[in-house]
Amino acid sequence: MTTTAQGTLRSTAGYLLRAWMMELRQLLHSRMYIFVSVVLPLIFASMAFYMFRGSARHGGQVSLALSAGLMGMWSATLLGSGNAINRLRWTQLLEPLIASPRSTFLVTVPYTVATASLGVFGLAATLIWSALFFDMPLHFAHPWLFATAVLVTVMALGLLGLLLASSFILYPTAQSLANFFEYPVWMLSGMLVPISTLPGPVRVLSYALAPTWGVKALTGAADGSGAPGLAVGVCALLCTVYVGVTLLLQRRFEWLARSSGTLSLQ
Repeated sequence: MTTTAQGTLRSTAGYLLRAWMMELRQLLHSRMYIFVSVVLPLIFASMAFYMFRGSARHGGQVSLALSAGLMGMWSATLLGSGNAINRLRWTQLLEPLIASPRSTFLVTVPYTVATASLGVFGLAATLIWSALFFDMPLHFAHPWLFATAVLVTVMALGLLGLLLASSFILYPTAQSLANFFEYPVWMLSGMLVPISTLPGPVRVLSYALAPTWGVKALTGAADGSGAPGLAVGVCALLCTVYVGVTLLLQRRFEWLARSSGTLSLQ
């Protein structure tokens, strides 16, 4: 790798880190995002534990707590992803950012990853809440693999949210259209119901979602079931696919917006 390439890589990595930290700090001051990513999972977990009280299913408590935390993480991610482009548009920053030499993907990806990262606080709070009030054993079969699975799942949710938001970049109602995918992803990824209960053709779609493998990785690393290492690898592979598809979508929509002069949608 040449010196110029190394300098470009360091500059890009530094920019992404700074943008991610800035957006995360802003989100931590938003009561709405705190409620969606931290408080809402506690409500989900409490309802689930009361509903399934007395269940003898192995690892059931951990699965319920993880599912509740991931549901809140996806809700926050989808809210932030759908709102990221709109916020840039409302503040009149989208046009100069699109016109800058930096890729639109690099401009928008810190927003979605930051909202998904905020969900990590909700996931941790849900696990602690479940251990304190519902006697859930706070034990992980593979602690380091669990931590890796959390990082990969955060990226998977963030990139999926960005992919959906990029699909509606030319629509003023992008936020509403993106929010439509909240419950379907809950269902298809195994957060709300086991994938085994879904119809056969629907399962094929489930396995094409990176969050599905993130759920498998987290659950397997926590209770020792399945093959969490394989799930982490598949999740990471699908993340790279999401990056490629998002880049293609954003470049196409950039060209359409520039050619028609409708980027601001005013």
